[in-house]
Amino acid sequence: MYDPSIGQESLTTIDVVGVLVGHIVFGVAATLLIDWSWIPLSPQQRESGRSLKDIKTSWGWDEETNNHDKYQNAEKKSLVKNDNE
Repeated sequence: MYDPSIGQESLTTIDVVGVLVGHIVFGVAATLLIDWSWIPLSPQQRESGRSLKDIKTSWGWDEETNNHDKYQNAEKKSLVKNDNE
């Protein structure tokens, strides 16, 4: 891209490609590494697709959270049994 203030090209194709690739890498990293569960979703939005938690679990990521959820579910079941008895 030609910059008339300096009389030469100041932005090369390599610069543009580098910025685009950097933005894509940052976008993918932000999507996968940041916990987005704080964003409120309507019931329709929740039903329309898989959650990021489900995607991470299917890829084998987030094993610690998955084990923690299993523990919580088992705890809830035991509480329900105790309430019914």
